[in-house]
Amino acid sequence: MAHPEKAVLLLSGGMDSTALLWWMRHQGIVTIHTVAIDYGQRHRIELEASSRLSELAGAAAHKVIALDLTQIGGSPLTSDAIDVPAAEADQQVVTVVPFRNALFVTAAAAYAETVGISNLYISPVADDYAAYRDCRREFYDAMEASLSLGATQDTRVHIQTPFVEKSKVEVVSEGIRLRVPYELTHTCYEGTQPACGRCDACTERIDAFKANSLTDPIPYAIPIDWST
Repeated sequence: MAHPEKAVLLLSGGMDSTALLWWMRHQGIVTIHTVAIDYGQRHRIELEASSRLSELAGAAAHKVIALDLTQIGGSPLTSDAIDVPAAEADQQVVTVVPFRNALFVTAAAAYAETVGISNLYISPVADDYAAYRDCRREFYDAMEASLSLGATQDTRVHIQTPFVEKSKVEVVSEGIRLRVPYELTHTCYEGTQPACGRCDACTERIDAFKANSLTDPIPYAIPIDWST
């Protein structure tokens, strides 16, 4: 499949979207505009990571769009009144921010239209499906159709999800091959440095590195046995 010469990438600063940025560069996408969403997230330190990674990758532009989802709440990521569950609690669904990806993609599409770009890239992976229903390809097919119908001009909006059938283990493996600077990425839902090592986001990241027989280059607040 041929890749476009220019595209907009939703870049959170986490390990999946950063791997996608490096993958896009490797595929020969010449002009990449990165978009980060400041939605009042608890882990807003990821915004700093996104900006730094965008610059390092040589992106054409980096845009931070503000969407204050703290007004809605309902998730520990947008409400300080709700604790981030530990992965052992098996309550990842609690961390869902209602319709987050729909809002993010719509905002990115609006920005893309202003710079003459019709291809949007986002990095859902197969592991996300269980808790996050807006990480399914069917969802992005529907978003493509809706955004194309609502665009200012008669055009086709394309939402590219190259990792949607890949596991986090596979994405980390691909990122290592592409020399992704994982030490500059942020994943922890708590938004702390060192990372908490207990939330679902940390646990999935740790497991992905372990499965690749690698030690994650970021520090954790708890001891991690990388030999298992």
